[in-house]
Amino acid sequence: MDKFPKSAKLDHVCYDIRGPVHKKALQLEEEGNKILKLNIGNPAPFGFEAPDEILVDVIRNLPTSQGYCDSKGLYSARKAIVHYYQTKGLRDITVDDVYIGNGVSELITMSMQALLNDGDEILIPAPDYPLWTAAATLAGGTVRHYLCDEENGWVPQPCRYGSQNHAQNQSHRRHQSQ
Repeated sequence: MDKFPKSAKLDHVCYDIRGPVHKKALQLEEEGNKILKLNIGNPAPFGFEAPDEILVDVIRNLPTSQGYCDSKGLYSARKAIVHYYQTKGLRDITVDDVYIGNGVSELITMSMQALLNDGDEILIPAPDYPLWTAAATLAGGTVRHYLCDEENGWVPQPCRYGSQNHAQNQSHRRHQSQ
């Protein structure tokens, strides 16, 4: 049987939870403890069910929901999202600004592939949702993690991520103080 080798693009891509937390969870599970695996992003196993009004709307709209919709997502859903954010004070948003996907995984992957060229560097906060690092790496980006530092107002400090960035940051600070 012929074999299909995996792409080298996957060499540095990982998505799973590892390390001491994972090892401890496995140990506790083996000891008979129930472990809630909240890292999978699926609320259904934990008893979160769709409200009845949503289920009724889905059933009611099944006859008109066959086939593909606009690639940005259902117009009515995009319109509802715009309305929601306009009530929160975001006035300049239009239906054409909204893209809907099949969950955050699809949208993160799509955005990384659309925005990163091979070798582009991207700052990702640490600790991170592993999909950010995996999607950026798969899109050809070079991930630079920064520590989420509350004392610094959660603002990344570029001087920590390489000599070129450090020089640019120092130059920027000198110009600000003059």
